[in-house]
Amino acid sequence: MKAKFLLLILFVCQIGFSQSTESSDKSKDDESSYTYTKFDFSIPLRVNQHYGEVDQYTGEKEPFFLFDGLSGRVGYGTHLHKWLALGINIGMDWKANESLVVVPVFGTIKISPKVGEETRIFIEPGYGKAFALGRGDLSGEFEKLSLGIETEDGLGLYFELCQYGFSKNGKDKIGSLSLGINYTIF
Repeated sequence: MKAKFLLLILFVCQIGFSQSTESSDKSKDDESSYTYTKFDFSIPLRVNQHYGEVDQYTGEKEPFFLFDGLSGRVGYGTHLHKWLALGINIGMDWKANESLVVVPVFGTIKISPKVGEETRIFIEPGYGKAFALGRGDLSGEFEKLSLGIETEDGLGLYFELCQYGFSKNGKDKIGSLSLGINYTIF
């Protein structure tokens, strides 16, 4: 139901943004297109159970976080002066520790106010469906929350929490904390 609601909002906003008004004094921020395409690449992290121990081969202390896979996603949507955006996304997330590949399909709402001349902070919640590849009918509700900073050119850095809405072994639901970069084409 939530996914249908997000799609309805995206459709209504797309119709609203397609109505253009003529103005002789358009500012630099006014744009002829209110659509965007976004590319996200991130690395899921997991806590190292051997944190602080000294590696007998290298003599170095173990780090707090370890890399736990790769994620790549692409999104398309509509925006209002880069400040408010609605989008639909698809991607592929590899969780190495879980031996799992997940395909999330989800909608997002992004709020990104300016905090400097060419800098924006953003918060982007997302909701949709996650499908595990090669695991039969293993699927669940996908939820995510991204917090980050980006330039006016669309290049950004973010932290993301996500949960796939299913469990592989009947225990806790699978999720991740990720560090990533994104590039948005306006």
